[in-house]
Amino acid sequence: MGTRHAVLTLVALVTLIMAVRAVIAGLAGDFGTVGRQVGVGGIVFAFGVALYRNWESVG
Repeated sequence: MGTRHAVLTLVALVTLIMAVRAVIAGLAGDFGTVGRQVGVGGIVFAFGVALYRNWESVG
């Protein structure tokens, strides 16, 4: 169970970092970077949550 929670924590940390980068890029007016950070961050977050929810069946 510890590894499962570690994966969720890592995914949350990466998503948070990407969100902060998106905010900083938005303040700088670089909206292409904002879209990229939000898009990739959303994919990483969705994958991590799905992995957490299906942990037993995956491995």
